[in-house]
Amino acid sequence: MVKKADKYTQLYKGMSIFKKDKSQYWWGYLRVEGKAYKKSLRTTDKNDAEKLLFQWKNELLNDQNLTSTRSFTFWADKLIKLQKVKPIPKSGQSQYDYCKKSLYRTNGLVQFFNDKSVDDITRFDIEEFYSQMSIDGKQLSTSYMRKHKILLTQVLNLAERTSSFPIPNPKGRKSKRRGWFNNEEYKTLRDNAKELVGEFSYKAHNGTTYTLTDDVHSAIIFLMGTMLRPTVNELMQLKFKDINERKSKGGKPYLSFFVDRKNQQQTVESLSTAYHHFQKMKKDKDDNDYLFMNDYKGRTHALRLLSDMFIALLKHLELETGRDGEERTLYSLRHTSIIYNLRAGIDRTDIEKRADTSPDMISNWYYPKSQPEESLDDYLR
Repeated sequence: MVKKADKYTQLYKGMSIFKKDKSQYWWGYLRVEGKAYKKSLRTTDKNDAEKLLFQWKNELLNDQNLTSTRSFTFWADKLIKLQKVKPIPKSGQSQYDYCKKSLYRTNGLVQFFNDKSVDDITRFDIEEFYSQMSIDGKQLSTSYMRKHKILLTQVLNLAERTSSFPIPNPKGRKSKRRGWFNNEEYKTLRDNAKELVGEFSYKAHNGTTYTLTDDVHSAIIFLMGTMLRPTVNELMQLKFKDINERKSKGGKPYLSFFVDRKNQQQTVESLSTAYHHFQKMKKDKDDNDYLFMNDYKGRTHALRLLSDMFIALLKHLELETGRDGEERTLYSLRHTSIIYNLRAGIDRTDIEKRADTSPDMISNWYYPKSQPEESLDDYLR
């Protein structure tokens, strides 16, 4: 076991070896011509690590890697530049910004592979990259790590590397099921979201203090009335001009609008509750205003603020987790809406289509949650 004092050793100015908590190997740090370099030295022996560090520095000073057009950084920058010509999506976050931010994140691909030749990258290198990605020591989700696998694949394909093997899949934390709200919890959430507008404040991660707006209350009712996913495409792109107010043959009012959903483009029709609340929402609003967080034109940023505000409210009301410890987020409103519709006896196939979900999701997750406690005696007959 490495002693704490041995985890970091400075040999000379700009030359150090150190240990990472999740790696058995020594790592090297060099600062050459004003540029910092880090990489695994792939040895558990401290003396060998020191020798390898000097060898690496000599290679850098001889420009064997600094000017190499086969280096990972060279091709990562090429990939970033290619994104400049791509149109900015509706979310407002360009592919250029996403690609640059992701590739250059702390413990990211560029920092890890740096000036290593793309032709020399091995399966072992990629597995070690996955193991050191976390910044705070917490296990990352598999879905998040897969996004970086995609970027890695794009860089290597662009470079037309000489070695060819399937990129290994990352193994991270499985995404947890989000919780839902029972009737009492939902009423508590809905009513307090209205009563606390302008009264409840919280401090965000960046230190900024935000005050609860009516956007949260409106989003709660709208998501419950539509079974939408709280995503940029399904929720945050909607403008008042996109919403049509209609009545069914039986005279029931509802909202109708076209949206690009996860699995298909679809016309969404709402419950009457969403219709009646929309009448209040549209007062003093322009047709080109967004339904939610209109003050923020970047829709990805707007969704993040809405989600953070909702979670802060949940914590204030002590509703942040479900009965079985499931984490609750804005997505919990979609889950709650589907469960309530199943409880109301709506045809499961109809819910599947309207919610843009699958029969398996209905059968394996939503349906079991939809069965009220009073039906247990019938089941245990």
